[in-house]
Amino acid sequence: MIDSTNSKSNLTKFILNLSNSEKSAPINQINISAEIDTSLFVEREQLIEALRAGFLEGIKELARDTAIRLIKDTWGQPVRSGDEAYVEEIAAQIVESFTADLEQNTALESIADNVLSSAIPVTEPQLHSIVPIPSSAVMFSSIEAYIRKDLWQKNENGIAYLHHRAKGNPKNYIEHYISSPGDITMLPWDEAQQIIDKFGFTTAKLHLIFAAHAMKQEKPWESKFNLKASDIIQEFGWDKNHKKPKSEKLLEIATTAFALDCLIVKAVWVEGRNKKGQIIGSAPVGRMWNVQIKPIGQFNFEGKIDNPDEVYITIQPGLWTQDFLNRAGAKSREALYQFGYLAQQVLKIDPYHDELALRLAIYLTLDSRVRLDGKYKVRELLEITFPKSVIDNARLDRRKAYDLKQRWDNAMKLLLKLGWQIAFDSETYPEGLRPESKDKKPKGYLDNLLDAKLTIKPPTPIPELIASKVKLKVEPLQSKAKLKPAPSTTLTSSQVREARKAKGWTQAKLAGVLGVSQNLISLVERGERTVNPELAAQIRNLLDIQD
Repeated sequence: MIDSTNSKSNLTKFILNLSNSEKSAPINQINISAEIDTSLFVEREQLIEALRAGFLEGIKELARDTAIRLIKDTWGQPVRSGDEAYVEEIAAQIVESFTADLEQNTALESIADNVLSSAIPVTEPQLHSIVPIPSSAVMFSSIEAYIRKDLWQKNENGIAYLHHRAKGNPKNYIEHYISSPGDITMLPWDEAQQIIDKFGFTTAKLHLIFAAHAMKQEKPWESKFNLKASDIIQEFGWDKNHKKPKSEKLLEIATTAFALDCLIVKAVWVEGRNKKGQIIGSAPVGRMWNVQIKPIGQFNFEGKIDNPDEVYITIQPGLWTQDFLNRAGAKSREALYQFGYLAQQVLKIDPYHDELALRLAIYLTLDSRVRLDGKYKVRELLEITFPKSVIDNARLDRRKAYDLKQRWDNAMKLLLKLGWQIAFDSETYPEGLRPESKDKKPKGYLDNLLDAKLTIKPPTPIPELIASKVKLKVEPLQSKAKLKPAPSTTLTSSQVREARKAKGWTQAKLAGVLGVSQNLISLVERGERTVNPELAAQIRNLLDIQD
């Protein structure tokens, strides 16, 4: 522990190092932006902006926050950071130094602008129309946590939790808890419920966006990436809603990201039926996402930003990705790397008008990797997306039965309109029960609908992409005696170029579907790059290239 004398000496040395003269002069803004620990960055930027705006109370509060971070993180004195008198002393010196510099330095405004400009993080590009997305059990359970509030329970210790158990192996399970931001202490029911109440479809959609970007990282558990809230607004389709100002939309994205930072995951999961082929994907208790939110805009008199011009979100995927989103680990049979594909249009479905369609689209997006044939019963899909009581009540009440049938039909119509591939079983799903039918419904029609079968798959080319991925895994395991000559895994530049043009696709569209850059497709078509066997198989499948 460092005593007060040494601490003051450190502060004096700190100020002297940052000043323009050998005397204890005001802190120079250029130097402080270079010398202060990066953990103080947000406070530093806000302090500059508050000083420029002349918000005295805001300056004091920000200086106090900066002092605490400086004492705790830079000087390594966590105990002293709780000493109010000491914190106020350091904060006062920071305010005095910055204020003096503001008064004396006529070039401060342009310097501050440079600091703020360099502060804007580099963000990830917006998602393509079709993107890979993790589809492991953790994704299913976390989606349940966000949109099935009825599944949350209170354990014997009063802690809020959601339990997701594997259908095929009851020993496999995943549990979710709620914590405060920056902590993994599990919250009791009453406190957790305040955060659970903030969950919903916007949370689920933002979770999908985070997951899609995490897929791009080589080692997600070691990576960080930045997203811009205005990009997310466009991906949600909110830019078409002119009733809300942009700042209100940005704040909603920020609030949603804050809620995502509160979800905890614990996994006990083993894949494989025998010890020789088992893969242990058991993640310790940890956050799903570590989230930092950085608003940009004008400060008010309290030093806060009420109407941001932009919001930047920094995401670090949780340690669960090391067990469930680990490409290298999957190759060595030590981890899982399971993924499907997300049609970006799912993010634009409006839950207010099309709640069931959105519920189904999210579930089927994740399940399509597992259920390759796309065959379901209506009852199965409704029980997955709604509490069982909704179906039971509809069976007992004619009016509720009618409402449930209408919701189902409207969901089918919207998904068909969005390009989802839906085929109704001719035997169990008669014409009179189908969405477009205006026939009078006979008594007991709801039970008939619940037992009806259908095939439902995501929009093209997602089923083809999944099929090509599965084919690559299956073929090496087959007996060589039974194998037919395998199609070539090499492609010529002319094959790709001519097949793409024949299909009427641009290079950008092919790149978007494959989740690669347009530049790569351009290089392949010019014969300057080759593709790996997996990507070659996907291109062959998509463009119908035959040897």
